[in-house]
Amino acid sequence: MAKQKLTPEEKAQRKADRKAKFKAMNEKNGTRWQAVKYLLCTASAGIIQFVSFTIMTYAFAKLDWGTINFITEMKKTTFVATTVALALSVLWNFTLNRKFTFKSAKNVPVAMTLAFLFYVPFYPFQTWYVHAVSTALGGKEWASLIAEATVMLINGVLEFCWQKFVIYRKSANTAAHKEAAPDAAPDAAPDAAPDAAPEIEHIKDSGVSVEDVTLDDNDTITKG
Repeated sequence: MAKQKLTPEEKAQRKADRKAKFKAMNEKNGTRWQAVKYLLCTASAGIIQFVSFTIMTYAFAKLDWGTINFITEMKKTTFVATTVALALSVLWNFTLNRKFTFKSAKNVPVAMTLAFLFYVPFYPFQTWYVHAVSTALGGKEWASLIAEATVMLINGVLEFCWQKFVIYRKSANTAAHKEAAPDAAPDAAPDAAPDAAPEIEHIKDSGVSVEDVTLDDNDTITKG
């Protein structure tokens, strides 16, 4: 018996159903996988921030630029070292997360502006927090380390939420789709139809194994 040919409307509906099933599958695993990649990128940014701050602190050790009153009174050398180290960390973290964590094709100046807006309130908070916590704990070196470590943890959690739900809310994984070449189809499921390639690619980005994805007789993507 000949297979009934689908109308354009039926094909469109079938494609919409595939995307809906895929979206539900992706949302279940995508956020968890993004959080893991974000943690790794942020850890590397934290190392850059700590190392650069340490280098500048020792380099400025013999300089006397006086003090500055920014939220709280501090040495100007400390203010410069903190600001430059944070800027290097933010640039590194932004670049890695945009490319590898969220795989976004969003306009870079727009995304960077949104990333900068996060630090408009957070940087003054960080300055106050580190001073307040370290002072409350006695002002020793270990107290400053605890204050710095905890504020970096707070920063990591809040910035992840900001990037996921504000900066890349509508543009996550768009770069992966743009860069996907036609000859990359063998990486997808062997029996997948050509129009299923974007869905397969997106599933791979969410951390789901392509081997766990199958295509039934109706070209519907399923897991397991």
